[in-house]
Amino acid sequence: MTAMPFPHHHVNPTLVPYDLRRRYSVEEFARLPEDNTYRYELQDGVITVSPRPSNLRMKVLLRLGTEIDRQLPSGLDVLPEVEVDLRPAWPKVRVPDLVVMRSDLARRGPNPASNVLLAIEILSPGNRESDMLDKQVEYADAGIENLWIVDPRPHVTATVYMVCCGDFEEDQRCKHTFEVERPCPLTIDLDALLPD
Repeated sequence: MTAMPFPHHHVNPTLVPYDLRRRYSVEEFARLPEDNTYRYELQDGVITVSPRPSNLRMKVLLRLGTEIDRQLPSGLDVLPEVEVDLRPAWPKVRVPDLVVMRSDLARRGPNPASNVLLAIEILSPGNRESDMLDKQVEYADAGIENLWIVDPRPHVTATVYMVCCGDFEEDQRCKHTFEVERPCPLTIDLDALLPD
């Protein structure tokens, strides 16, 4: 299911502790109480709601995060589900599945997009269009220079994007194993991401 503004027939409004019919600023969004029932993002001032990731996506996320973490130089961290403030255009907070950022810049609440060196989205049937179209434009406009989109359907594939002239351009489409130099040298074994 894709993230949708409330109300939506898959979202139980009694479980959502926020007024999802109004517009929020990034600062107001950051002050909302933590809630792990759903996954929340801010899109043009409107809170969007999506379910928590499937077990397959979580397994791929954990294994990919571990593989990246083993290779990162000192001073960089890979973190799951970090809120990223994509302003200045509209109040917008996205939550990539994984980000790589400098250790000293990570903080609770929305992190400025300028702190994110790499955003990684792991596709699910309901978020394909948003991850492959909307978020590419939003991340590039916010100044994030590296994006990976990982498709966990067997066999796992990844598409690596880098910013060129203000827009993301596909650098490589990968199966099995791939290597990148940005934001730092990394070698990723995609076959190792799926459950045995």
